[in-house]
Amino acid sequence: MGARTRRRPAAAGADQAPPHEAGGEPEPLVFEPSKDVVALSQRDGLAALAQTVVATVFAYLIVILPLAYTLLLVYVWWLRLPLLGYAVFCYFDPAIDNGVGRRVEWVRRMGLWRYVNAYFPVRVVLEQRLDPARNYVFGVSPHGILCFSGQVVIGSHESGLDEALGGIVMHPIALHHALRLPFFHDYAVSLGALSSSRESIRRCLARGPGESVGIIIGGAKESLYTNSGSRRLVLGKRKGFVREAIMAGAPLVPTFIFGENDIFRQLEHPLLRRVQLWLQSKMMFALPLFYGRFGLVPNRTPLTAVMGRPIPVDKDPRPSHDDINRVHAIYLEELQRVYRRFKPVYDPDGGDLLIV
Repeated sequence: MGARTRRRPAAAGADQAPPHEAGGEPEPLVFEPSKDVVALSQRDGLAALAQTVVATVFAYLIVILPLAYTLLLVYVWWLRLPLLGYAVFCYFDPAIDNGVGRRVEWVRRMGLWRYVNAYFPVRVVLEQRLDPARNYVFGVSPHGILCFSGQVVIGSHESGLDEALGGIVMHPIALHHALRLPFFHDYAVSLGALSSSRESIRRCLARGPGESVGIIIGGAKESLYTNSGSRRLVLGKRKGFVREAIMAGAPLVPTFIFGENDIFRQLEHPLLRRVQLWLQSKMMFALPLFYGRFGLVPNRTPLTAVMGRPIPVDKDPRPSHDDINRVHAIYLEELQRVYRRFKPVYDPDGGDLLIV
């Protein structure tokens, strides 16, 4: 497997100074896609077709896997009893909430991930090397349509995130009900996913050095703002992740994944939006209508995960509203700064970052 290379990000234009020179900030650490992934991404013919098929299947696993379970349950009568027992196991599996999870390395290292990462080449950028002796709360934005970066960037070993974090284990945080879906349950848990419940996050951060969580903050509501060029984040009132960071004494790491909102485009209409918002308020999840290449094939776009400087917090098991609001305001300022710094390099055509 080709090694990942580290370098300074190239400027968007010949006359444009790199971000660290323009702003006087330290040079970031950049982990480029491996040589094997780059070579595969440049191939055409059957290799390009394989990348498209594999990436499309992985994009819809949250739909495909529960659907496969339902079809087996309905049409294969002799499997019904074990399948029902399996569904009960998925519902009550302690790995969802115990803060430990059940990460399976062979799943994270499957050869198929090379094709996914060739379709969505992942670059990881650190503004500052993180301390593996600390726990961190990574606030990840944006959510996107299907929150695909949670799989490709955080879950897959092929992304290079493990190398970039150097001993820090980032557990992707997912909706509790999503982790109960049969078949998808085992897939998500094998990537290291934990429930978004307070208990799960607190248990993880209390486990020991390096155990950290990656929380995609905007949630279902933010998915309705996803579109190519759109950079609107639902963060103004999302403060639970700040409370958990303060309670654990875990520094906050503002993280923006360039390219996530470009994987799909969304159908937009005022009447449709009103219906979607009403459904989201009733069902606690959104129903965006979206499309990609040839219909539902995701658009081919690189994903660049930029992790800003960690924001230190004073540990307090009972933080006040004022403390939470103060740290939340700092987090939003830092996220804006990270976006402004790296946008000219990794998203020159994107719009301004709008926080609602």
